[in-house]
Amino acid sequence: VQKAQCLTCHNGPASHWAMGPHAENDVGCADCHDSHKPSDPVLKAATQEQTCATCHKSQHSAQLMPYRHPLNEGKMACTSCHTPHGSNTPAQLVKNSVTETCTSCHSDLRGPFLWEHQPVAEDCTNCHSPHGSVNLAMLKARGPFQCQQCHEASGHPSIAFGSNNLP
Repeated sequence: VQKAQCLTCHNGPASHWAMGPHAENDVGCADCHDSHKPSDPVLKAATQEQTCATCHKSQHSAQLMPYRHPLNEGKMACTSCHTPHGSNTPAQLVKNSVTETCTSCHSDLRGPFLWEHQPVAEDCTNCHSPHGSVNLAMLKARGPFQCQQCHEASGHPSIAFGSNNLP
């Protein structure tokens, strides 16, 4: 009932509400928004993450890692990348794909590059943890281990050559 009342006026931003996980999990408007406060905390970049963190615990924990997006500083918000009111994209993204979402801010990484690396064009999260990491540049692992998630270690300068080191 409460959602229906809100959607009579606020149907534009919530046009995909029924397709989203919030609707699927019966999250109501008042679970995130507070219409009784002069300024709704979820509408401000500096306080939005605190509201989202009440349910999204692992993403909030990642925000405590040394390499992360500047949500805690209020320089961006969860809604910089995600559309909480429903979307037909994976992870409720604001753009059609992860890479398109990331490069909307990180345009210098958009390419094309002379030596294109296909996983980069596919999905930034192949290598990066978007909510935070203990590794520089929010990588999932430290180099060369990051590359060795997909590429064979032999032949890398960090591996000594010789017959004793063959698998």
